[in-house]
Amino acid sequence: MAVRSAPKTPGATVASGVDSELVGHPTSRAIRKNPGYAKLENKSKAIHDSLSGVVAETQALMREIGQLKDAQATIERLALTDSLTGLANRTLLTDRMNQALRGLRRSQGFIGVLMLDLDHFKVINDTLGHQVGDAVLIEAARRLQHLGRPDDTVARFGGDEFVLLVQGLANAGDLTAFADRIVTGLRVPYSVGTEEVVATVSVGVALTSESDSVPTDLLREADMAMYRAKDRGRNRHEVYGATLQVRAIERLGTERVLRRALADDRLVVEYQPIVDLATGLTVQAEALLRIDDAEHGQLVPEHFLAVAAETGLLPVMDDWVRASAMRDLLRWRDASRSAGVQRMCVNLTARELASPDFTSRLVGGLQAAGLEGGDLSIEVTEHVLMQTSHSAVSSLGELRALGIHVGLDDFGTGFSALSYLKDFPLDFLKIDRSFVERIDIDERSSSIVAAIIGLAHALGLSVVAEGVETAQQLARLRHFSCDLAQGFLFAPSISSCDFMRLLAAEEATPQAC
Repeated sequence: MAVRSAPKTPGATVASGVDSELVGHPTSRAIRKNPGYAKLENKSKAIHDSLSGVVAETQALMREIGQLKDAQATIERLALTDSLTGLANRTLLTDRMNQALRGLRRSQGFIGVLMLDLDHFKVINDTLGHQVGDAVLIEAARRLQHLGRPDDTVARFGGDEFVLLVQGLANAGDLTAFADRIVTGLRVPYSVGTEEVVATVSVGVALTSESDSVPTDLLREADMAMYRAKDRGRNRHEVYGATLQVRAIERLGTERVLRRALADDRLVVEYQPIVDLATGLTVQAEALLRIDDAEHGQLVPEHFLAVAAETGLLPVMDDWVRASAMRDLLRWRDASRSAGVQRMCVNLTARELASPDFTSRLVGGLQAAGLEGGDLSIEVTEHVLMQTSHSAVSSLGELRALGIHVGLDDFGTGFSALSYLKDFPLDFLKIDRSFVERIDIDERSSSIVAAIIGLAHALGLSVVAEGVETAQQLARLRHFSCDLAQGFLFAPSISSCDFMRLLAAEEATPQAC
């Protein structure tokens, strides 16, 4: 019986005029010339004589399968894990969820799904670059793995979204406590090169004890809860419940209203006068966006701002507001005998400030309207400044260099207000209405307002008081040498035509709009 050498190409066969039968393909190990072993797969064939039926010879094929198995393992790993973080991907997560749900048939308890989204992550990418953003994602993934238990599955769901699958829960309280630990653990700033990046997280929690639950339903419920956490201020967790289903439907309805308003030109800008307390005259106007919806009536930003930001519609709306406000400012000036409104005030979001082309867009809008930097004020809240990177601070400096005034809105409502006065390029600040509304009845509020005004003036900043509604409040503000004020005592937000009439009344020159 002869043994014929097998072809060198793995898997090849030998052509023969005789019948053949596969005998077997066991594996074995062979010692290499270099240290270590090679894992081999042996395939042999018995070759029968076609006339006598006797085995004429045997052919053997041996091939190394170690590298083949390594390649197969690599392919499987790439198919089931995220290439950036090494976490499970959607495919593996869904498989693990199905396994966990089947396990509920055999044991009592809960499984939980936590949907996480890094707050304002796009701002990080836009201001610091995708390399820094990737580093933050990798570190967030590491922290999540450290916070979880060995049996938990941590997956990257896409972009800056992560999902944790938690099994073997005795009660719902365990899951909410875990969600709190995640919020705390991811709140710690990320050190990336010379940058210290703050990226809080919003967490949505869904849980079930029913084995017939569907993974996609659990993920959808956790997603709804996560968006509820964002709507309520971010940097927190929310648990899915029946009320969240109602809110999700409302959210979709709000998005439809926004898109319909853009398509049907239903956006409206109203203006609230800002009065010089020394003269009693209107010297500035704050532009405020409204939506006139045929079904719901007039909507104010509190009703739609969060949805506009999440759906990406806010930049379009903000550009429209600024363009409209600039046109109206020119119209008022043309109709006025005096200097009229010195400056138009508009609000600025963190996303806008982080946009690389924001400064050029803003300057282009001023030039198109025939205005200068000194004709415009932008207002940012303390919350916006908390999310601001070094490059965004530079953008504020560039705006000031162009003559644009920069102000801090809602002063006193954040945690680091005094540091903002020192570190950021500001021209004025606005005292939040929560202090102003009690200035005439509460000595503590009165003392706080007096201290804020004194500090601002010492730093060379002017002060605007918001929410002035009574003559007594106005008298106290004048006593403290406050510069400017706005509120219902002077006028609510009004249309462009009504604002023109207000200016005309101050000049005692009736105007037709």
